[in-house]
Amino acid sequence: MSNTKNPAIPVHIVTGFLGVGKTTLLNHCLAQKPEQERWAVVVNEFGQIGVDAQLIDASEGVQVKELPGGCLCCSLGLTLSVTLVNLLQKFRPDRLFIEPTGLGHPAGVIDLLRSEQFAEVLSLQPVITLLDPRQLDDPRVLAHEVFQDQIALADLLVLNKIDLATPAQRQQAQERAAAFFPPKLAVIEIEQGRLPDWALAAPQDWQAPAASLPRPATHRMASSPVLPFLALPQPGQPVELLHQAEGVLSLGWVLHHQDAVDEDAFYQWILELSAELGAALLRLKAVVRTGRRRWVSFNQVGGELVVQSVTHRRDGRIELLSTQALEAAPLTERLRGFLSTPTAPSLFDAD
Repeated sequence: MSNTKNPAIPVHIVTGFLGVGKTTLLNHCLAQKPEQERWAVVVNEFGQIGVDAQLIDASEGVQVKELPGGCLCCSLGLTLSVTLVNLLQKFRPDRLFIEPTGLGHPAGVIDLLRSEQFAEVLSLQPVITLLDPRQLDDPRVLAHEVFQDQIALADLLVLNKIDLATPAQRQQAQERAAAFFPPKLAVIEIEQGRLPDWALAAPQDWQAPAASLPRPATHRMASSPVLPFLALPQPGQPVELLHQAEGVLSLGWVLHHQDAVDEDAFYQWILELSAELGAALLRLKAVVRTGRRRWVSFNQVGGELVVQSVTHRRDGRIELLSTQALEAAPLTERLRGFLSTPTAPSLFDAD
């Protein structure tokens, strides 16, 4: 499917665990729809009897499609693809929202939207993940793999229902959010699903300083959005960032989400850096794509390297902290040497 005449349609994935207020947030967004635009919503419920779609305010110019009985990211993959094609061809929306079930992994949906079938027609916007700070007190939720993946995939982390949370619960949520690597584009606090208008804009339009963002009490910014260019590197051209203060050098790179590293070459690069710098290498952190679907994190502190699979999809990040001076240019050139762009995955590819 291709689209050479019209701009790509912005698509917002709204995810979050059970009961966080996704439908309420969608209704708030739909109430702000410009009269002349057509918006579409795809709602997925795990059960056979759909309820959420009946709770969405489908006013004039809003098309709601319900996909009950499974997970968009797994058993309903083909159904989602067909639904999107039908919406694009028949309804021709100006904006699209996708709400996966609270028990679903959104990674597969992200891969589908970035696949060759839809890449030129749809423009995936920052993934919106809702979190009720009170959930962090429930060890069953914290241990749930889907909950962990939803938070890890968030670009915009929305702490909802803050009016019902205690100050300690809100503080705990903010501290957890601040500890993520790569960092979130923004973390905000809201009540009753009232997402601020700027959150539906492209990241480059979040450029205004946090103090000037429209944020009444229910839209309090828990952390300022990062500079938008960090989210927008070009394929094969990592963005290099260098900073030095108090005797510590920070050198990092941001990679386009299409860029994959050769895992063996990257691992060898880490070993060589560790041998060269020794104790001067205070920390190495990286989250990179290593294949069509596989994303991996590398975390080295004090000579101990931990490597594990992750679900991150926004971009690749590499960060070095060293007490010894580093020449950025040769390291960046070396990094470019083991970057590649694998074929974009389809939701239906076998792992």
